[in-house]
Amino acid sequence: MANIETTGVRESIVVAIKSKTDKLTFDADNRLAVQNPPNLDVLLSTRASETTLSAIKSNTDNLDVLLSTRASETTLSEIKSKTDKLTFDADNRLAVQNPPNLDVLLSTRASETTLSAIKSKTDNLDIALSALRDFFRPLIKGSLFNQAVTANTNIFSSDLTPSLATTTNPSHLRIFACFNASGVLSVVKTKGTTTVTMQLNGGGALSANCLYAFDIIVETGESVNLQYSVNATALDLKVIEISSSVV
Repeated sequence: MANIETTGVRESIVVAIKSKTDKLTFDADNRLAVQNPPNLDVLLSTRASETTLSAIKSNTDNLDVLLSTRASETTLSEIKSKTDKLTFDADNRLAVQNPPNLDVLLSTRASETTLSAIKSKTDNLDIALSALRDFFRPLIKGSLFNQAVTANTNIFSSDLTPSLATTTNPSHLRIFACFNASGVLSVVKTKGTTTVTMQLNGGGALSANCLYAFDIIVETGESVNLQYSVNATALDLKVIEISSSVV
């Protein structure tokens, strides 16, 4: 009876084991076919290889700073709020708006050609202005200081001719005269072959040692000289030409 019972127990164990082994399956190469655990729901070959992980590691080895030192979401959001305002043209170039003062098209402003043309005109402006200043600057045509003059004789060795007079604008000759003796001062004017003598101060004698001033007009083609009616010393005698444009 003991052997029979033992045999029966062994038989039941074998049957139990067989019920388990019956569930085993094998592949074509008689290798035990193991089912994937529930979470292994994709092929292992689709997962990262050692080579890929090594490459990733080589890059992450340089991540040697704290993540807290990197830009926060708040900072990135602030940056994004600015970049969201950027616009681009059809060629993906950044579209830059005109500053407030650029309120007209650049093409409406003077070009280099225009400015060069203006410059060519103004290059001689200094010369022209200098000539213009000289034109309006009074010119001393004759001058004596404390010199003797002979009665009724031309005082200046050469007649005085205008430099600023034109065919349409005469010149003014301003005469300043002071003699040490009383006498009549006359203007001797020549035009062509004709000479006339004209007394200043209404023909009245100038007082000795007194300064007088007279203006006369001289045209182009005319010349003048001065005479005094007595022998005297010209304490100061000047003839100044002034353009009629500034008188």
